[in-house]
Amino acid sequence: MANRNQDADEVIHRVRQNNQMETNLTTMIERIMAQNGLNTELRRPNYTSPLSDYVLQTELPRGCKVPKFTKFLGDTSESTTEHIARYMTEAGDLANNEDLRMKYFPSSLTKNAFTWFTTLPPSSIDTWSHLKRIFHEQFYMGQTKISLKELASIKRNFTKPIDNYLNRFRLLKSRCFTVVPEHELVEMAAGGLDYSIRKN
Repeated sequence: MANRNQDADEVIHRVRQNNQMETNLTTMIERIMAQNGLNTELRRPNYTSPLSDYVLQTELPRGCKVPKFTKFLGDTSESTTEHIARYMTEAGDLANNEDLRMKYFPSSLTKNAFTWFTTLPPSSIDTWSHLKRIFHEQFYMGQTKISLKELASIKRNFTKPIDNYLNRFRLLKSRCFTVVPEHELVEMAAGGLDYSIRKN
């Protein structure tokens, strides 16, 4: 658009010149980026899976459906060992084929865990053992199982309600895999309470 006191041809010439300079600048930046091994497209980069192409091309057997997997968030309270065991159980027959096992594993990840998966180098994973190893390396948070001795040593914090203590005891019991009769568990839980409460 030209003002009344401007020459229309001159305005068009200037716009074309600016567009040419912008195109030349874009071309120059793309060339410099390419020379330095960077993405030459200034648009949003495309996602490339860290799984090998042959894994991604593996097809489900006829009549087989992809199960709905329990999601792993990648937060500190989750056990990587438990997640892999649950994934294998939920995968059912898919778990018998290593390529299918790898192909659908990302479907069991969400939030931080899925973000981590998307940042892995393209086509860098070609075995299930490699995928498991890097998953554990990224998210494993130490010993998930506790001993009977550790369970028995839990005490109530006197400033907190008894319900908090009992809930904490119940939660920790779920991480102790030693079989204990229920009456002994009750005695153990009561042992963590102060004497006046135990007496009542």
